[in-house]
Amino acid sequence: MTTKPAISHLDAEQVALWLRQHPHFFDDHPTLLTHLHLSHDTNATSLIERQVLQLRRRNDELEERLNDLIAIASDNDRLFSQLREVMLGVLDAESAAQLGTRLHSALREPFRCEQLALLLFREHCELPWRPMLQSEFEQHLPGLLRHHNALAGKWRRNELRYLFGDDGLQLSSAALIPLLVDDRAIGVIALGSTEASHFRSSMDTLFITHLGDIIARLLARLDRSHCGSPWSSA
Repeated sequence: MTTKPAISHLDAEQVALWLRQHPHFFDDHPTLLTHLHLSHDTNATSLIERQVLQLRRRNDELEERLNDLIAIASDNDRLFSQLREVMLGVLDAESAAQLGTRLHSALREPFRCEQLALLLFREHCELPWRPMLQSEFEQHLPGLLRHHNALAGKWRRNELRYLFGDDGLQLSSAALIPLLVDDRAIGVIALGSTEASHFRSSMDTLFITHLGDIIARLLARLDRSHCGSPWSSA
């Protein structure tokens, strides 16, 4: 069995000599500067300046991260407040058509989108909902309903056209919100934007997923109360 060679003892003079022979050592290891403690009465003014510069950079990075978190929190607070108003406005809808009309006009501002599509997996439904077979939907957008969560990002042109009609050809990104009742898909809400970065794949979809859950339950309740056609899963 081999053994590791013993590490030779280094004294201060050897360390100092090595650093003099390698004057650019801290250029390659700048983070070490923040761990050094120097008094200002030494002859290491340049090293102290490097320490200060390193600390300023770290402070700038932390400040930038903090500003990003504040911006995200502010945007989430705005979105939560606006979605609360949307929910309060649709809770007393007396029909699926009325619910859809209210959603169609109320969802554009919170999500700052140019197009909105309301799709139901039924053979027939009233405007502004659009009837669609679930099997057909899954052929055009396979795997979307499997995740049971809203998805956002860039989509292919044929997918956007399928969701929004010819208006989809002007769009670059979209968020798709599945409507689920007891893990069974009954439809989809699609939000479209002309900006490619508006609906990003990295965006938090927690709020819009919850929105889909509430809308799906409202639709199921209205369907039961009006004895409408059964949901199509063909």
